[in-house]
Amino acid sequence: MKITVESSEFAACMGKIQSAVSVTKDKKATVESSVQLSVTKGTKLAEGYAALAIAFDGKKQLLSMFLASEIEMEEDKKDIYVSGKRLCDISAAMNNGKEVPMTLTVEKYCLIKKGGSEVQVPLGEKPVVISPSNDWYLRTSVDTKELTDLFTKGARFYKPGDEGSAGNVCICCDMDRNKFQVSSTDGYKLGFYGMDAEYDKGKLLEQMDGEGAEPLATLDKDGSLLKVEVDGEQIKVLTKFLTGKNTEICVYEKYLYFKSGTDIALFMSKDVSEKKYALKGVMDGVNSHSRCGILHVVPKDILDALTVFDVANQGEDPFVYMTKDKSGALRLSTKGKISKTLVACEIKGEFEEMVLNSKILRQVVMNYEKEEAMTIFTGTSNEAVIITDQDDSEDFNIISRISVE
Repeated sequence: MKITVESSEFAACMGKIQSAVSVTKDKKATVESSVQLSVTKGTKLAEGYAALAIAFDGKKQLLSMFLASEIEMEEDKKDIYVSGKRLCDISAAMNNGKEVPMTLTVEKYCLIKKGGSEVQVPLGEKPVVISPSNDWYLRTSVDTKELTDLFTKGARFYKPGDEGSAGNVCICCDMDRNKFQVSSTDGYKLGFYGMDAEYDKGKLLEQMDGEGAEPLATLDKDGSLLKVEVDGEQIKVLTKFLTGKNTEICVYEKYLYFKSGTDIALFMSKDVSEKKYALKGVMDGVNSHSRCGILHVVPKDILDALTVFDVANQGEDPFVYMTKDKSGALRLSTKGKISKTLVACEIKGEFEEMVLNSKILRQVVMNYEKEEAMTIFTGTSNEAVIITDQDDSEDFNIISRISVE
């Protein structure tokens, strides 16, 4: 078979799915997973033939459509399997700005030609491809930009790599309040953000609470709340993958499904049967927080003060000492008060000196509009610090305080 495509469009499609192409290395060989290209003669549009590219790395499956201006094949439908990393790399290299069609000819291998360049790419084994069914638990449709903003802010703070830490992101569907919420799971810094979402409930959801129903390893249901956890390193690609105006979201037993325009992403759910993310405990802690100190401060002023702190601190422990200056401003100091920076802000209630990790503070403050005042709630020495964009906001970030002698 032979496919003719615009190189820029094909490269864009490959760039979208590339993060789901796995490459496994050992002492003997490097193994690439395949990309599946699916072409059907019957899907001819005004601009060309609709074709699909699919990649699956065991944790996520990404599918994106591209248009072929011409196809030559005997079958009405054909799937081909090409070594994924090389196909992605070559399509990117041939996307050199020259408006020359690119052809993919598939026989014993895939021959890619554009202008005077041609490269042979080996074929691969048929990859695993998940085909979504109607067996979903919940379904909703939301604005894509609002969704990607939600994940950018709420899914940033997971902590992979450390022993006993959770590298997951928790997605919570609140069916009573019609909220779609995202929470990170790092114990030192945490984000929780939500958006409005109307839910359609699947038949399987009713069976979860039925008599004799076995609990699912990947879904955690508590009354009207349905929670699922996904690997944070995987789901962070979502913000760049979805491009349509709206995104359909479906919760399945083993994965989360996102469809926006002609793009579909599936993220495998984590088994939480032994260790579930204690979101209820987090919410209880936020609701019972004493909030005895309230600060209204502009994020840009905090970030500027932290820049001075970093220079003055000279790579020592990144602990920033924060207290109320006699002038009424917020004072950020290094250990030993070798340097200080005053930040103009409104301070209400009781506020005593506290110590925070400056790197974590910077990461969290970056979640807010630089020129619009945010709210910082402080409490007793054993309570964390809560940051919100407004006093009564349901979205929040949490920063753990540092105990120093």
